[in-house]
Amino acid sequence: MLALMRKHARNWLMKAILGIIILVFIFYFGSMRGGKETEKIASVDGIKITRSEYLREYRQLMDLYRQRYGMSLSDEVLGMLNLKQRVYDALIDRAVILAKADELNLDVSDGEVQQAIFSQPHFQRNGVFDPDIYERALRFQGITPEDFEAQQRKALKIEKLERLIKESVKVAEFETYDFYRVQNQALKIAYVGIDPLDFADEPSPSDEELREYLQENAEQFRIPRQVKLRYIRFPASSYEDPSSVTDDMIENFYYDNRDDFKKPGEDDEPDTFLPITEVRDRIVARIAETRALDEAYREAKTAHDFIYQHENFEEFASEHDLVIDETDLFSRDNLPEELAAVENLDQWAFDLAVEEMTPVLSDDRAHYLFVLAEERPERLPELDETRVTVEESWRFQESLKMASKKADDTLEQLRSGETTIEALAEKEKNLNVGTTDFFVPGDEIPEIGYSGELAEALYTLSEKNPLADDVFFVDGKFYLIALEELEPIDEKDWEEQKDTVTAALLNAKKEQFFQSWLAETKASMLASERITISIGLENL
Repeated sequence: MLALMRKHARNWLMKAILGIIILVFIFYFGSMRGGKETEKIASVDGIKITRSEYLREYRQLMDLYRQRYGMSLSDEVLGMLNLKQRVYDALIDRAVILAKADELNLDVSDGEVQQAIFSQPHFQRNGVFDPDIYERALRFQGITPEDFEAQQRKALKIEKLERLIKESVKVAEFETYDFYRVQNQALKIAYVGIDPLDFADEPSPSDEELREYLQENAEQFRIPRQVKLRYIRFPASSYEDPSSVTDDMIENFYYDNRDDFKKPGEDDEPDTFLPITEVRDRIVARIAETRALDEAYREAKTAHDFIYQHENFEEFASEHDLVIDETDLFSRDNLPEELAAVENLDQWAFDLAVEEMTPVLSDDRAHYLFVLAEERPERLPELDETRVTVEESWRFQESLKMASKKADDTLEQLRSGETTIEALAEKEKNLNVGTTDFFVPGDEIPEIGYSGELAEALYTLSEKNPLADDVFFVDGKFYLIALEELEPIDEKDWEEQKDTVTAALLNAKKEQFFQSWLAETKASMLASERITISIGLENL
């Protein structure tokens, strides 16, 4: 059970919440819409799971996340969730649970389905089920009452089996106490820090070693393909004419975008709108800017079509007094700063042949025509071209090896009793030896930083076995750690929190037990070919 307590990570709470949403959404609310039959991706006891079902659940779940968490749902969090895999697995899990429920003859009566629907607040008016609201809600979602009620029956059947499996799980008081202790008991650790930078000046590489290192790490030093572009810019500012903005345009813009001119009411007063006279200049500027950008595009498109037909980029620019600018050589990952906002430039620039022209490309202030002036293929530089960079990298890697060996040797000395952390503090002046303040495992460690691996190791330390078994690499340094002191448990707080902690731990144990049962059941059904996989996730 302690494994549950050791899963500390910086995004733990968000990942846990979103992970639960996946299970709840797919298990209890998935597949409520009817759908056109598509190819089978898997089946459980002959019941198909289709591609369209998978795609529908994935899209709906993504929409749910975006609505609930908005901008806080970063690509990093989505990546950690592995959302596609988990939706795929959850669809199979649901089918497995339903199959096992049927094996056990778990039935759901019409009355249970009715009660479940009647008790849902979004189908109620003044706390009472309203048939009109129910029917409108289903029509809005494109679901028939029969489909919805069938889905509710499945959800209740899943809930019954889950409750049946979980009800045997119990929690002993010593487990609750251990759980409370690891969550709340602060500790101090003694540590030995070894910085690779302290070894950086020691190795002196030969040319032969550097050439060998350059070849072995070619991808690190390879110069990517580079291109140079010539381009004509059509800025919106060259076409702005505020005097062309009419009163009708201003009035239409004002009413079409009225929310932009809303003034929030104070206290309980309603919102009001700024009068058109007060925002007229802002509207004129925005209309003029939009019209200018449109006009600039028309000019750029006309130029593009003419140049494309006559292949006369320079002549056209000269005849129309247009300036041709030129970039320096750049790679796909290092666009010129002044062109970084041009949409799709990174794609077009590296798909052109020499002297070939792009279509009209744009940023929010101008339109552009680009021609490929020069390209240089990807290559591995000679050592003399990149000696400083190669030597710095070589020294860093060698210093890592030396620091790692020093850490391993020191740990072995501590294990054997040949030395102690206190003795190291006196003898080894180049080591960073110290003791932290009190902290709770899972938090950032004072003087060291955050490491999930190190945080887990803290739970293995005790007064009988104070020294951690491994070396830990945290924020560029190697660390050895040992328990220095445990802060006494606040027994009064423990008594106050006991019931809450017991409930939390019981829920966690139940969920862990259910997931273990589900994993074992799936493995057994796969082995007996009751589950068949037709299309893997990589092909969806």
